[in-house]
Amino acid sequence: MSDLSMSDLSARIEGLYETIARTRMADIGILNPRLGVSMRGLRRYGENHVGILVTPWFMNLLFLPVNAPGSPGGGIPPRIGSSRTFALPSGTYEGIAGHELGLGWHWSCSLFSPMFEFADMEGAVETADVSLDLLFDAPEGARGNEAGQSGPSEEFRAAMVRPESHGTLDARLAAIEAREAEADAAAEAEARIAESPELETDAPRSLDRRALFGLRRSEEQQG
Repeated sequence: MSDLSMSDLSARIEGLYETIARTRMADIGILNPRLGVSMRGLRRYGENHVGILVTPWFMNLLFLPVNAPGSPGGGIPPRIGSSRTFALPSGTYEGIAGHELGLGWHWSCSLFSPMFEFADMEGAVETADVSLDLLFDAPEGARGNEAGQSGPSEEFRAAMVRPESHGTLDARLAAIEAREAEADAAAEAEARIAESPELETDAPRSLDRRALFGLRRSEEQQG
């Protein structure tokens, strides 16, 4: 893959999955007919090309090695279905190994599947683009895994909720920002209390950001 430009590689991926949609997936019954295929934000990061692939049946974070397994510098080919951890500025993500003729070895991290909650391709692409911004945005006061972060950022977890028919992506992100502001205010209150114990109120002693943002799958189950 190292001899292809990002645009050429994106076009190859899109062409491959458009063919898969018309053939292997055509009669499966989980395709959203309102959606197409789009490879979003493909870029080189370390030893992989990374982007988000949108199809009528899934939205996956995709990792494609610059040097394919089995080639010089590419290491030993993995077992299909095996997992591997990848580090991005926002945290670490587990990818599942797969192989497609015309694409080769790659690792996928599922964000959405199936895709029936998306009303149109515009909404799916917008979600993918915002997700990429979050994935490549290091948490404030930290630079990804250099700060010891061992999992996806809470902001990314919060954004990865199922889209609602009555809620836009902007509304979901606004809600995230509001919760972040609330968390920051509580943290500041804790700091003031720690400095001046006589100011202690009912403010929580410890702020659990996971409780504020939650995991995507937990939010889905509650919804």
